[in-house]
Amino acid sequence: MESLALLVSLIMIIMLVSGFLALLLTFRKTRAISNVTAKPMQRVVTLVLAGISLFIGFQILTQVNSLGGQIFGAIGVTTALIAFYRVFKK
Repeated sequence: MESLALLVSLIMIIMLVSGFLALLLTFRKTRAISNVTAKPMQRVVTLVLAGISLFIGFQILTQVNSLGGQIFGAIGVTTALIAFYRVFKK
């Protein structure tokens, strides 16, 4: 049972960290010189991290019956959706 709890906590940490990193990457400004290479790479990394957070968060949100699990899932989905919105509005 200890290994199951460890696995669940690792999955939750991956979801939360990837969501917040994706959101933080949308606030990062790039210089004009590095705009050609840095901006597309920043968007790709942001989309990958937000996709991971959205996928795991949606799974946790829909399949867990406890309120705490649903709140964590909602946080992951919300941060991912905000990151997607900020990437595609530019």
